[in-house]
This record gives sequence, structure tokens and C-alpha cells, in this order.
Amino acid sequence: MKDQHVNPEESVQIFEDLGCKRALAVHWGTFQLTDEPLDQPPRDLAIALRARHLSAEQFQVRPIGSTMTIAPRKGR
Repeated sequence: MKDQHVNPEESVQIFEDLGCKRALAVHWGTFQLTDEPLDQPPRDLAIALRARHLSAEQFQVRPIGSTMTIAPRKGR
């Protein structure tokens, strides 16, 4: 699926290249499309974040089915 997706390490690189403050990992654990376990991408993301000294708060992985409230930007 390389032509349509990026892996967790590439996601962290994109996060840094764009100068993001926060990111949300999506589109994981939905379908078994590879030989890896469904929960492997979040584990690989955690490794990539640690390697770049980024926190899980900066690039979040939410449990499947969870909700999250995002506060509006100030001044908008």
C-alpha cells in the first residue's frame, strides 16, 4: 500500500517537515490489509516519536471508537 499510504516513521517526518504542533493518527486498525497485527502502526508510531524526541501528546493515537474535543483557536 506504499503508493497510497505512509508508514508511522514517514508520518513523523511529515509532521516535522510541515512544522506541525499537533497531529492525530487516523486510519489504522480498520481492516487487515497486511501481515502485521492491527495494532502495530500505533506501536511503530510510538517508536518513531521517541526517536525524534516528540511526545505522544503532540501526535496522538486515539483508541478505536473514542471521541475527542478540540478547542477552537483563540482569536477566531
